[in-house]
Amino acid sequence: MATIEKVIGKNFLDSVLPTFGNQRARIPVWDNGQKMFICEEYESASGYRYYKGVRFCNRIAIVEKVGLCHSWTYIDSIELYAFNGQRMELIQKRDYEKEHRNEEFIRQESELMVKDYLTGVAKAQGISISEEQIAVQAAELINGCYKSFLDADFNTRLTQILPSLEQK
Repeated sequence: MATIEKVIGKNFLDSVLPTFGNQRARIPVWDNGQKMFICEEYESASGYRYYKGVRFCNRIAIVEKVGLCHSWTYIDSIELYAFNGQRMELIQKRDYEKEHRNEEFIRQESELMVKDYLTGVAKAQGISISEEQIAVQAAELINGCYKSFLDADFNTRLTQILPSLEQK
């Protein structure tokens, strides 16, 4: 039976799962359980861990800033970005204080942020759209952001947005 090193190559394995004492390649990590890429993980001087979680579809990107404190996981903020052709633009942001991270809470907040954005843009442009239509569109966008990167039909070209989001 072939070892994993023979199948995928020792250099690849060493870069993504190095032996203790060696540095891992600096690439975003896909967490299929949370359906997001984990970027910019670090530990504060007081021992708390933080990371940025990124999920996206072909129209928007959601960035979660998460803190791990003792045995609790907190959500520090949720940012919603839209594409402008060249780069990502922040279109909504919510900050939280001591809010326990809960997947359903993140989905609801993200959906509400999309609704607020679409409602505001429609109002600014004098377009009349029902709340129901906006709610359906927001739900579809958020559901698209929770598609697994491991699914065969995930558009891997979308990963090109990760570098621009990591700089935010």
